[in-house]
This record gives sequence, structure tokens and C-alpha cells, in this order.
Amino acid sequence: MQGSLQALTDVFEGKDRCLVIPVYQRNYDWRTGNCARLFDDLLDVIRFERPNHFFGSIVYKVEGAIGEMTIIDGQQRLTTVNLLFLALHDCLTDGTLEPDADLAEWIHDDYLNSKHAANGRKLKLKPVKADADAYEKLFAAGADLDESSNLTANYRYFVERLGRREAEPRRLFGAIRKLQVMRLQLEESDDAQLNFESLNSTGLDLTQADMIRNFVLMGQGHEEQERLYEQYWNPMEQDVDFNSSEFIRHWLTARLGRTVKKDHLYEEFRAWVRAGAHGIPAVLAQMRAHARHYRDLRKATVGEPRVDRLLRRFNLVDRTVTMPLLLPVMDAYRQGEFSADELLTVLTVVDTYLTRRWVCGLPTNALNKVFSLIWREAVKKRRDGDSLPEIIVHFLTSRQGTAIFPGDQLFGAELVKKDFYHIPAAQRNYLWECLENGDSKDPRDIAGALAAGDISVEHIMPQTLSGEWTESLGARAKHVHDIWLHRLSNLTVTGYNPTYSNAPFAQKRDGEQGFRNSPYRINSMLRDLDAWGEDEMVERGARLSEIAMTCWPEPVVRYSPRPDAPEVEPMGEETDFTGRALRGWEHDGATYPVTTWRQMLTEAVFLLARQNPAAVRRYAATTAEFRTRPAQDEPENGYVEVAPGLDMFVLTSTSDKMRTLRGLFHAMGLDADDLLFHLQPDGDAGEPDGDED
Repeated sequence: MQGSLQALTDVFEGKDRCLVIPVYQRNYDWRTGNCARLFDDLLDVIRFERPNHFFGSIVYKVEGAIGEMTIIDGQQRLTTVNLLFLALHDCLTDGTLEPDADLAEWIHDDYLNSKHAANGRKLKLKPVKADADAYEKLFAAGADLDESSNLTANYRYFVERLGRREAEPRRLFGAIRKLQVMRLQLEESDDAQLNFESLNSTGLDLTQADMIRNFVLMGQGHEEQERLYEQYWNPMEQDVDFNSSEFIRHWLTARLGRTVKKDHLYEEFRAWVRAGAHGIPAVLAQMRAHARHYRDLRKATVGEPRVDRLLRRFNLVDRTVTMPLLLPVMDAYRQGEFSADELLTVLTVVDTYLTRRWVCGLPTNALNKVFSLIWREAVKKRRDGDSLPEIIVHFLTSRQGTAIFPGDQLFGAELVKKDFYHIPAAQRNYLWECLENGDSKDPRDIAGALAAGDISVEHIMPQTLSGEWTESLGARAKHVHDIWLHRLSNLTVTGYNPTYSNAPFAQKRDGEQGFRNSPYRINSMLRDLDAWGEDEMVERGARLSEIAMTCWPEPVVRYSPRPDAPEVEPMGEETDFTGRALRGWEHDGATYPVTTWRQMLTEAVFLLARQNPAAVRRYAATTAEFRTRPAQDEPENGYVEVAPGLDMFVLTSTSDKMRTLRGLFHAMGLDADDLLFHLQPDGDAGEPDGDED
């Protein structure tokens, strides 16, 4: 790489010069705030008569046509100054500023146009394709400008600032010529991607998806870059509404079978591509296909009416955590491996799993691990003749610990006593949409009406008891009010909440648009009641629980693991493996065959000590399971060496071994679910440890 400090305008000058922003670069995203700072800096250069002003770096490579420079880094700065030149030129010719034909011609010939530019207007700058149309419209007299583009907004900003006449045009032009950049030219032998990574190592400017786009496109020739961008990358981003980093994270998690951390996405993607026989076109083609699945799942456009009806309800709450499972499920459906009924089964069970866990107040932090592992587990478990959807149902319903699938008993108990009034709006809309419509083929848009404020959730027994309500509830009125106020049985939906407020039950029932005349099914059980008290709330609560049980039914599990199929289960935070026999353990994609928990513990800690000896020794100093000794001595009975001079006691129960290993993972900042155990099937004792409970 050759570098020198030069005036930014040197990059533009020359009638043959053409500045190409390659397709792998992100779109132009500087805002007017960035432009304001640049303009103010230029005014300071004039005001304080500064000789120069440093403006960052420009990294480029000379390739392609004569005079063509491919911009590797610095396109935001170059494009912004180009817009300022264009605004200055136009203001000099349209009367916004005092006319100066010579200066306008100078800007036009040396900084805006190029004799050999490939585009039709011979423009010096060639933006990325997503910006090109908006950019060219700025040069076309009378054209309808693209008001959604940052290019247009920033051009208009510069025109407005110039119109204030804060500086004489030639002095402002001179200030622009004092902008200095570190101009770095890559040689043929330079790795453009490595240089790009080092220049953007802070991650402040680029998203993880930006880095990935550059990685997959930068090493290709111009024509191949254009083809891959047009055929795969750009359609992929459009399908995911440009939430590209989020989509790629879910897609890669499905490939790896483990959760990918948001801030490590680029490194994980690059390592995965480089580690396997994954050609870039094949990777992009798969991402493109899964982006369609992502779109269809998020927008309920699968094309199967029953599935889309469920997805419209499913998506009322944020369910992106399920994508590492649902993306490959959708792919299997599109490939003809799943029927529409099987796809509907999986979606229904996932919907039920998430809803029951929410109602039961179970933590959400276990869900990332569940949905990152389950597809990989199911595929590993599958044998000839097995139904993959049924295996998925089995794995979801058999979860234990923090990932448990709540059964009818737990779900039913929480339905009766949970506070359903103070819940997030999305969950509120989803809940009442489901309870009102169930599987009806004549649904009412409850969620939309709630979101728009056309209807609201009403307390039947009001939040503030009037004398009439206190009398009707009887001697236990305060107790009944405290217990039942926010429970599901005392809530309903209506468009007339302010009208009835604390009114007696009979008025809420019989008044205009009262419960007796309500269009909503959920209110039908209130029509013929004479009073509203604890007995009625108990009865309605039971009825609503029945409806909820049909909306989110406990799945029928038809699959059971075959005796010869090993279980694969993450270590997790709570699971008790006492009495289970091992076939092996797995971490970071490598599998290690073992037959005892003692062997697993020894190997795992030994491996961690090799990877990060300081961290293991820090943890060892906090627990009695480890002890140090002179390196020349032998370990005492019951201890094994896991690092030079560091021994670990292994004559412990399985639960104690898990406690030691989980503690070490926690101390090292590792995810306990990333350690997988390959277990013997239940009933196959395997080889005992000899020191179990």
C-alpha cells in the first residue's frame, strides 16, 4: 500500500477521472447533521485562515477503465463533498448566489463530470446501485427528485446553507480545496478485504451485514460483483426489509446449531465460510432463498391459507427468536419435505410453547438456545421413516428446566390467577385476538381495533368500587376486588369503556352497546347473567380457560426416540444428569467420545485450560475442587492434572461435576448451552463412573 497526505480535490481532478463505489459498499447514509458539521468546519477554515483541514482517509485501487478508481473506504466523505460541489455549481447558475460562470465551469469540468465515465451523463462519481437513480436525478433539470434518499436531503441542505451567503463562493471553494485526506492506494498484492477490516475494526460505521457484504463481494471481479449483488444480495436485503444483520444472524445460527452473538456475527460468518467447502455463490444463493422464507414468515405470505391465518396471529408479538428453527422448516416445506399440515403443526406447537411460557411467567433467556439447537437435534435424531415435524414436537414438549413446555396443569393454574391487565400492548392485542376468534372462519380484527384505540380492555367489576358495587359484592367485597380485579375472568373488550366506567353490572349489560348487544363472542357469556360476583367470575374464568386450552392445546406427541438413538442435550444451567450414561461430549463443533462423566469433566477442563489458562487458574483459586502443587510432584489420589501444577478432584457425584463445570463456564463468560452431551438412551446404563450418587 502506498500512502500520502494530499488535498481531497486531487482525488476528483482530471477530465478522465472516474470514482466508482463498488456494489459491496453500503448505501450512502450521511445525514444532514454530518453535512452541517462539514460546512461549519469549512467556515472555520475561512474565518481563522487555516492552511488545511484533515478530513480522514481515502483508500482506493486503480482498476478497470482508464482513470477509474475503485473506492475501498471513504465513499461517504467523497460523496458528500461531491454533493457540495453540485450544490455550489447550481447555486452559481440559478441566481441563488452571485453568478460566476468561470467557477461554475471549473466545478462542472473538474469535479462533477468525466470524459470517459461509463454512465450516460458522464458523471465523475458512480454511486452504488441503490443510490444511482437518486444521484442522477440531481443532474437532470426538471426531474422529480427522490425525496427518500439521503443524497437528495443532503443536496437540499447544502443549497439552503449556500443560500444564507455565509461565505463568498470563491472563498468557500478555496476552503474545500484545503480539505486534506490520507490517500492510500492498494497495490495488486494488497488484500483489499484485510485492509478494509483494519480500517473498520472499531465497528462504529459499519453494521455486521455491511462487513459480510464486503467480505463476500470484495474478492470478486467487477462483473461477478454486479451479478452476485443483483441476483442475490440486493433481493435478500429487500426481502428482509434491510434488517440484514438480524436475518443473517438467525440464518447462521440455524447453520451452526448454536446462538451467534450479535457483535460477533461477521467473524462467525467469515470463519464458517472459510472452514468449509462453501463457495460464495452457493452461500449467497442459500441466503437469498432463506430470505424469501423470512419474508413469508414475517408477512404471512406462505400461500397456504391456514398457515397464513396462523402466521398473522403469530406475528402480533415479536417471534424472531424462533427463526433459527422456522427458516429450515420453511425451507423443508418449500423443498417438498414437509406438507402444509406438517408445517401448520410445527407453527402451532411453537406458538403454543411461547404463549404458555409467557402466561406462566417463565424466563425468555432460555429461548435463544432452544430454537438454535432444536433443528440440528431433530435432524440428528431422524432415522428412516421418522417424521421430522413429530421429532420437533417431541423435542419442544420434552424440554425441562428453564426451557420447560408448560403442561395443562401449570398453564391452567396461571390462566386463572395471572394479571392480564398490566401486560405489554402486543401481548394484549394477541391474547384477545386469539380468545375472540379461536379457529373461527369469520374472524374479527380485535388486534387491529385494540391497536387503533377503537376498542379497549374493560374491567367488568370496575377498578374503583362504587357503593352500589360494594353492596352487590357483599361482605367480602374488598377481598373479592383485590383478588379478581385484573384476572382474565373480569376483563373483556368493548368500544364503550369510558361510557360505562364504574356503572353497575346491569347497566353495562343492558345499556346501548352493552354486553347483551355486544358484537364480540367473548361477551356472549355475560348476556344472560343477573349479577356479577365471585361465583360468576369463577365460572367465566373456567370458560375462558377452556377457550385458551383450545387456542393453545397441549400437543399430542406421537414420536418416541428409538432405543439405538443417542440423546443430545446441552449442559444448561439446571439439568440433572445423574443416572444418565454418556457416549460423548461436544464443544465448538468438535465431538469427543467418552463413556464416563469423570472422563468428560477431565477432558473439558483440560481443553479449557489450554485455550485460556489464566481464566481457569483464576477460577480454580476460588473453589476447593482444585489445588496447586509443585510441577515435579504427582497428583494426589482422586485428583487429575488439568494444567501444569494444577489438579482437579474428580471423585465426585455427577451433580457435583456439573456444578464445577458450570461454575467454570460462568467464570470464563462461556454459554453453558454450548457444551452438548451425547447421552445413551434412557434405560441403557452404559459404563458407570464408580463415584456417582
